[in-house]
Amino acid sequence: MKPPKLQFRSTVALLQQWTAEMPRTMGYDETGAKDNFAAWQRKARRKLRELLGFWPATVTKPRAWQLGSEAAEGFTRETWAVESPFDDHIFLYRLVPDGMKNPEAVMLALHGHGYYGADPVAGVMKGRYGEADMLKACNYDYGQAFARRGYLVYAPTQRGFSQRCDLDNPASVEDFPEDRAASSPGSSCLDINARAILLGTTDIGLRVQDAEHLISWIKSRPGEGKVPLGCVGLSGGGHTTEFLTALDTRIDAASIQGYFCYWTDQIVDVTHCNCNYVPGLLRHFEQDDVCAMICPRPLLVTTADNDGVAPLKSFRKAYRALKKIYRDQGAETMLEQDVFEGGHEFSGRKAFAFFDRHLRGR
Repeated sequence: MKPPKLQFRSTVALLQQWTAEMPRTMGYDETGAKDNFAAWQRKARRKLRELLGFWPATVTKPRAWQLGSEAAEGFTRETWAVESPFDDHIFLYRLVPDGMKNPEAVMLALHGHGYYGADPVAGVMKGRYGEADMLKACNYDYGQAFARRGYLVYAPTQRGFSQRCDLDNPASVEDFPEDRAASSPGSSCLDINARAILLGTTDIGLRVQDAEHLISWIKSRPGEGKVPLGCVGLSGGGHTTEFLTALDTRIDAASIQGYFCYWTDQIVDVTHCNCNYVPGLLRHFEQDDVCAMICPRPLLVTTADNDGVAPLKSFRKAYRALKKIYRDQGAETMLEQDVFEGGHEFSGRKAFAFFDRHLRGR
């Protein structure tokens, strides 16, 4: 018998092929959502919560403690601890602009991967390893920038980072030796997500639930409940911003920075942080479908010509698809893009004016 032509192939290549051939069972185009958009959004949000593995909350009315306060240029930086939905605590910065009595707009500023969680976003610099380089490379102090522009800013540390890291994290180490830098992961995403999926939940699902819980606390505060709310995040912060804004309609406008493109190109063709992987996600949705749950609310998506996390070719393709959805729903002007020369970084070239227009100009 003549032997078959043997093919010892890469399993990753096999999975990439399956991904390319797999229809999205709940995608906007695949389900004909154009003509029954509101019903599709309701159903899609239920499915997304299911995929993320939302866990029953044990705390519904969180308590909070102010831990400290210090003056900064143009604002006061407060530190707080707020009960999470699961009876541990969220560490956050609250940036209060000088002279602010009643906020005109509130901004939720979410950090991405890195050793120091929300510290750089809130402008907290302690001379630790890599701080200055990250700030310069990523324009990472966007929470501080919004506070100086008159926004009341909340910048929480997400699960798996800094104060909430499950591993040896140098968040409180002033002198971080360089020989530890290569071996220190800076986050415990892998440890969290690998265990979470065994229980039917996910790292990003827990982060989104934390953020929704935090929004509920903000909305319960005197003078802040009816104030327009924005959300912005770079990289992993953009990841959370995308899912959070898709699911929580209390967010009035959002900017996903350095994350929006197609997952097929972003986390299938390239190995990425474990927290990006949600079981079954691509069977149902691509990124344009998830962002369709934000429509018709204002959304700004950004990338750079040299951003390896949100590659430009994939960004443009996904943006065209999302623009069509916004156009279908009569909300074309509510979707904007910012493509700039640079790397994986926050861009305020359009972001500040975008939020001023949609939050403070309402």
